[in-house]
Amino acid sequence: MDEKKLRLLIAEDETRIGQLIRKLIHWEELHLECAGVVENGKDAYQAIERDHPDVVITDIRMPKINGLDLIEMVRKQYPDIRFIVLSGYREFEYAHRALQYEVDGYLLKPINEAELNEALAKTVAALDDKRREAIEKQQMQREVDESRQIIRRDFLRTIIEQEESGAFTDMEAEGRIPVELTGDIFRAIDIKLDAADPDVVTRKEEKMIADRVTAIVEQNFSGFTDEVLCCEKDSMHIYCLFNYRSGKSKEIRNCISLILSEIKNYLIRFEQFEVTIGIGSERAAFPETRISIREANRAVNNRIHLGCGRLIYSENVEDLRLYVSPVKGAAEELTGLMEAHKSAEASALVRKIFEDYTSEENADYSGCYEIAEELTDLLFERMEGEEGELSKNRKRMQSRCQNINSLPALSGYVADEYARTIDLMREAAESESAKPVRIAKAYIDEHYGDKIVLEDLAELVSLNPVYFSVLFKKETEMNFSSYLTHVRMEKAKELLRTTNETIAAVGAKVGYKDSRHFSQTFTKTVGVKPVLYRRLHA
Repeated sequence: MDEKKLRLLIAEDETRIGQLIRKLIHWEELHLECAGVVENGKDAYQAIERDHPDVVITDIRMPKINGLDLIEMVRKQYPDIRFIVLSGYREFEYAHRALQYEVDGYLLKPINEAELNEALAKTVAALDDKRREAIEKQQMQREVDESRQIIRRDFLRTIIEQEESGAFTDMEAEGRIPVELTGDIFRAIDIKLDAADPDVVTRKEEKMIADRVTAIVEQNFSGFTDEVLCCEKDSMHIYCLFNYRSGKSKEIRNCISLILSEIKNYLIRFEQFEVTIGIGSERAAFPETRISIREANRAVNNRIHLGCGRLIYSENVEDLRLYVSPVKGAAEELTGLMEAHKSAEASALVRKIFEDYTSEENADYSGCYEIAEELTDLLFERMEGEEGELSKNRKRMQSRCQNINSLPALSGYVADEYARTIDLMREAAESESAKPVRIAKAYIDEHYGDKIVLEDLAELVSLNPVYFSVLFKKETEMNFSSYLTHVRMEKAKELLRTTNETIAAVGAKVGYKDSRHFSQTFTKTVGVKPVLYRRLHA
């Protein structure tokens, strides 16, 4: 519970007694703080109006306004303030009238410290209970409101997901509509927030912006709609479904214009965001809301052609031809280019897919995002790696595509990602093919003094000797025997420079038991005899 101290005002016309009361109160123990000590009823009333204390200790007999009149006046304006009454008189009429005002204590002078603090303790406990009840009630109301908001948001999300998956159910017939849709018109909008660099936007920042946008929508529609449902979907699409009565279409259009303007003003503090709103058509029946949602999404996705930062009504795009995927026809060729690690050709084909699609008459440019998603899926189907990491990178690329709002930028980004990824795939493949050779070279470096034959190394890396021989020469530009001789001669040169061992001993250490053979090989490879090499480099 909130630990804020309760404030207490003392009203006593005798200054000495007022200060004595202040001294007798156990302030810290009771968690109280002093709001002042005043000497008449008028000053007490003004202090109450100014400072709104929680508790007032008041004498009954005071100049200007007596204590009981003070209580009566305050009760009308501030019924929650608690009173403890002091009196030097035992007359029943004072006690009786004080009880009528439901005061928390009636203390007789001279003031007893224990009685005073006991009365205050009861008052504080009562206030704490009341404050606790108020906090619990507020918390309960917040939980109810949050639950209602979650149900409303999830209801709209379910409609959208059914539209995306094509798995429709009659929610109205099943009684699964958790809100009262009393208006006879339904309409949807898709508010799209594009981030220049979505990778640097945190989820916390996205939620803050989405919450503010939702609040702007609800505030502007208040009084014009019967119901407004909002939910955020991937890549900062904020869908809104509203229900209103026929005859308010003009007001709704004005509201949507104001919503765009207010969101733009809000986004000034977030430099990298840009907003566009797609508006679906009016529908006369709840089952048709998904059509309006689909139209709103199609409209806002045409921003890639019609421009951003504006309203795009579904009637602006209704004559465009329906999307037919161009990716399926190019998938085989594109896959072949990926498998052949031809990054430049694959990148060019990706750009051509976008160009060919948008060059058609009355092309629906919202399909460019469909193309980007299909190309992303195709790219990641050919990739190998940890499933979780692949899924994360796929989502990152899809999110980036959804935040690009110009055709050259979108096609360029997807084409560049293809080139970059294919190059990485080629490097990985080359690295994998080079792995057996790396193992063989490491073995030679460690065992150059032993007898080493090609077949033994091929067996070590589990490859056919002929294939291993070809692979070894491709990676080292030397055949196996030449590489082995090269390594042995380099080791021999080192030993001749750094030791006084005999030529025969040096030859034996690098794998030549016949010193004459060693000397001949060394002379042929290095250009001078071992003895002369040692003299020259001693």
